[in-house]
Amino acid sequence: MIAETCKSAAALVLLACIPVFAQDDPVKVNADVIAAFNRYDANHDGYLSKSELKKREDLLRIFADADANHDGKLDVNEYAAAETALQRANAERYLDDDIITAKVKAALLEDPDMKSQDVSVETYRGNVLLSGFVEHQSQVRKAGRIASGVRGVVSVKNALTLRI
Repeated sequence: MIAETCKSAAALVLLACIPVFAQDDPVKVNADVIAAFNRYDANHDGYLSKSELKKREDLLRIFADADANHDGKLDVNEYAAAETALQRANAERYLDDDIITAKVKAALLEDPDMKSQDVSVETYRGNVLLSGFVEHQSQVRKAGRIASGVRGVVSVKNALTLRI
């Protein structure tokens, strides 16, 4: 089951790697995108400037890439492409976290000392939280070492508790 999850996640990661700002692959502009664009377009000139997007730090970070014609402002199509890029990046981050969680769980299950323990694994932006119950203090330390050794793990918060 873990192998199937990893294969599915890997396929989705590959799909997420499709270039978002490609000129030959236009993003569909729907009513929701137009409504959001119009909310930001304070001066109603049909373009978004950096100052109009000052509350959207995420858009400001990718503004230069989204500005396909390099005119210093975003039209509705450039805005739609930018929003799509942000959504894909968000989805990719969640996929990465799911893959890390699956790898940590698999590594814990592979270890004979940890196999039968009640350990929960959660991941957010590469930060892993271990929680649950184990029989011995050595298992608490071992679970932390195992999780830390998984590729992509940024940090481990070990909240495992000894079963009484």
